[in-house]
This record gives sequence, structure tokens and C-alpha cells, in this order.
Amino acid sequence: MRGIRIPALATAILAALMLPVTLVSPVSAAAPTVDVRPLPLPIGESPTVPYLDRPSDTSVVVVDPKTGAKTPVKHVGDELDDFTILGRSGSGFVLRARNRNIDRLIRVQIGVAQRSLTDMYYADLARLSADGRYLLNTKTLTSGGIQAQVRNPTTGVVVARRTFKASTKPDPIDVSGTRVLVGGYSTPRTMIWDWKTGTVKTIASRAAYAGNFALNRLATYTKNPSAPDACSVVSTVSAPATTLWRGCLEAVASFSPDGARFATNAIAHENLVVVRRRSIRGTLLTTYRNPNALWMYAWESNTRILMRSYPADSDNSWLVRCEVADCERSWRAY
Repeated sequence: MRGIRIPALATAILAALMLPVTLVSPVSAAAPTVDVRPLPLPIGESPTVPYLDRPSDTSVVVVDPKTGAKTPVKHVGDELDDFTILGRSGSGFVLRARNRNIDRLIRVQIGVAQRSLTDMYYADLARLSADGRYLLNTKTLTSGGIQAQVRNPTTGVVVARRTFKASTKPDPIDVSGTRVLVGGYSTPRTMIWDWKTGTVKTIASRAAYAGNFALNRLATYTKNPSAPDACSVVSTVSAPATTLWRGCLEAVASFSPDGARFATNAIAHENLVVVRRRSIRGTLLTTYRNPNALWMYAWESNTRILMRSYPADSDNSWLVRCEVADCERSWRAY
């Protein structure tokens, strides 16, 4: 078929008419800003991710939304124990318990005695690998070093360990096979530690703080996040030098289950009380705000998030669920 020839003047007019549409079309131009102060919001369904509940003033349980089961959590110290869920591991859950001089990782599971996995120091870090197969933690040594440890999340037995200088401040993030993704400071860097070969390889000159091998996602800091000029960079684990997004007001809280989006809290040197959803290349999708306090909690789906949101006159927060601009209270958070 012969092409239709358009006169040059008509072409110019057509291009001019189309130009304004191009300028206003980006998604970020229409990204909504949503007020998520909890008390005015309607109450919806309970969370679809594991969460903590207090059936009474002296009891704590982990609620499993998949089965509805409620796993009791015994106090490590007393009723003032503060528990944080690190995540699901097999048929149980790993939690961090804190209370005055107590700082401990524990495992709870229905029908199985509660187990202490290891004692912690307040500055030590702990998380589960993305697949829940390993417990990753740091251990501050009396020698002055900091040890990155890989543990069995059921027994607490150490599978592998590597000691770093205290100034490195190692942060073990995820595991693939025998490879551990580790962030480090002093000189900011991201490392792959292979406990089988005993090697440590630097893959980026920024400090990793969030990542997932299976999703091929990585978030790094250009320097200590408390520094006023620190920024955050999103890339892939396989190509950490290729920047997908860079921001100096936000830090990645977590990646969506499919890796296509991420949610942010304010970076450490900022006092903003906002959570933002962005596409993996940084396009702003939604801004959530609450002047009283607001933090990302978890992804319920590839697009729906839970946030910890505080009323103006209370220390008791709520879990607020939002699908873009449609929000509701999900649970009175423990």
C-alpha cells in the first residue's frame, strides 16, 4: 500500500496540536496525594499478612491470615515486652523481643515449644531471607568486630559466619544458595559473601540496605543515610551500576512481591511523615501522608500496601490498607 503524503505545513500543525498532550501525559503528573490519618477511615477486613494481636493486656499472639490460627507468644521478660515479626519460616514465625536489657530472637509455632534462637545487642541487625529459609543477623563481638551470621531459623544453629571490622557495619540482606548479599559502610559498598568458597566480592560502591536475589532488586545508600547529602539508589543485583531510580529524600522500605514497584519511607536525614509508592524506575504512583506519623508496613499484593498510621492523640497505631487512593483501617496495631 502506498503511503499517504502529508504536506509539510499540515505536519507541523499536527505536531503542534499533539505537543500539549505529550507534556501532561506522564503518570507522575496525576499521582494522587492521600491523607491516611486512621480514625476518619472506614474499618475493613483484617490484614492478609501475619500480624500481632493482644487478645488481653497480658497475652500476645501471631495471627496467620492463611489459616486463621493464632500462635501464642510467651513473654521473654514481662508484659512490657515489645515484639516485632521478622516473618514466616516454614510453619512458624520468627520474632524479635525487646524489653529493657532483653533483646532476643525467638521462634513460635503452634504445637511446638517457643524457642530462643539467639540473644542480640541493641545495634545488631536481624531479618529473614526472602524465602524464609535463613535467619540473617549481625553479632557485636567483644573483640570489637561485627560478625555477619547465617542461621537455621528453626533451631538457631549458625550455618555460616564472617567477621568484619566494626567500621564496616555489615548488613546481611538476602541469600541465594551459599551467596549472601551484604551491605557495608566506612567506605560504602555492596558485597557478595560466598560462605562455601570463603570469598567476599564488592559489586557496588554504595551500601546495600534492601534487596532480593529472586526478584533481582537492590537498594543502596550513597553514604550513611543520616548524612544530609546521602541519597538512595535502586538497581538490580545483577547490574548494580545501572541506576533505575535515585532519590535523596526517600529510602526503600520494601519491594512489591513481583518486583515491579517499591514503597519508601523518609530517608534518615529527613523528618517527613510520608510513604510513597513508585514504579521500579521511580515514577511516582501515590503519596500517602499523616502529620502524626506514618510508616510502610507490608505489601498485601503487588499494588496494595499496609501502613502503620497514628492518630493525633494516641500512641496506639493502626494498620491502614490502601489500594492507590482507596484506604481503610485494617487493624489496631500492636
